[in-house]
Amino acid sequence: MNVTTAVANRRSTRDFLSKPVPLALVQEILNTALRAPSGGNTQPWHLYIVAGQAKTSLSNAAKTAMSDGTLAGTTPEFAIYPDKNSTPPAPTSFLDRRRKLGYEMYNLMGVDRKDKIGRAKAMFRNFDFFDAPVGIIVTVERSCDANGWGHVGCLLQSICLLAEERQLGTCLQEAWGNLGRTVYDELKIPENEVVWCGIALGYSDPTKPVNTIRSEREGLGTMASFSGFDGSSSSSSSSSSSKL
Repeated sequence: MNVTTAVANRRSTRDFLSKPVPLALVQEILNTALRAPSGGNTQPWHLYIVAGQAKTSLSNAAKTAMSDGTLAGTTPEFAIYPDKNSTPPAPTSFLDRRRKLGYEMYNLMGVDRKDKIGRAKAMFRNFDFFDAPVGIIVTVERSCDANGWGHVGCLLQSICLLAEERQLGTCLQEAWGNLGRTVYDELKIPENEVVWCGIALGYSDPTKPVNTIRSEREGLGTMASFSGFDGSSSSSSSSSSSKL
């Protein structure tokens, strides 16, 4: 599989087979991913990989924190998504895209958009890593600003594409951030790191409708402009959305 195919085929997997992923394969993926671009070679990332009982213990701790009031009054460490209250306010297109994807996802999971209990149960599946056999918690050095977080984003993409090459599914899960002390205490994460997200890693279950979802992407005409090319205009002529 070449890079183009891996990028085009990658999607978020939200239901996994119970088939285990060998430790050697996980290590192979992560060792290669560590070659991701890193400005100044700072490498501001850390990875905590869990499976078996360690994953179950982390999942149970997260679900307990979400349901017993532990998180009441805690201050989020970062904003997962910008919204109308952000400074400056997020574009309305952000919320429109999130809503569209959310409705499509819940529909494929058989959950009505008005079913609050059903949606809550679906959301809680994040904390089981959607039954993936391997869970990864990704942290960023707390001293980093936005630039350093971008470097860690390169690592996340590298992990996803390397997994795709090996016929493995992934799901990046911001739900694992902003859980107060829960993840820090369970995995003994030091204070100089901030928990950003989780990654579910395993073999996708091809029988589950939710794994067929392919979110739309805006075309180049919306997201890019070109200048200095012979015969080109200031923006791309390709403006249609694409399913990626």
